[in-house]
Amino acid sequence: MLNNRNRRHLLQRLPALAALAWAGGCARTASAQSSASVLAKPIPSSGEPMPVVGLGTWITFNVGNDRVAQDASAEVIQAFFAGGGRMVDSSPMYGSSQATVGHGLARAKPAALFSAEKVWTSSEFARAPQAARLGRERTRL
Repeated sequence: MLNNRNRRHLLQRLPALAALAWAGGCARTASAQSSASVLAKPIPSSGEPMPVVGLGTWITFNVGNDRVAQDASAEVIQAFFAGGGRMVDSSPMYGSSQATVGHGLARAKPAALFSAEKVWTSSEFARAPQAARLGRERTRL
């Protein structure tokens, strides 16, 4: 029988498990239909084709230090890239999502990654340093 704490924990993990199941099916479908291409649109500034579906990290990847959930999220990230995905969206507002994505990227080691991150600050004074920090972190990937 589930108590409130266990039920809450289970309900918090359901989106990640559902995404994992869906991504696994997509990866199998993609490998079975290797001739099918991923729908993409060009980035206006460069013309580089970018898949129209990206990987958002809000809520689902905010798993804290739960190693099982981090590993499940890493499997979702691996399936995303295996299926032709390239764009990952994140924000400092998303709790532990960025660390979880980092864990998944370390395992997936994607050949190409396009990352979009929101700059989150309440003042103009803090905006430039945060944007500069993001630029430094992105070059380390």
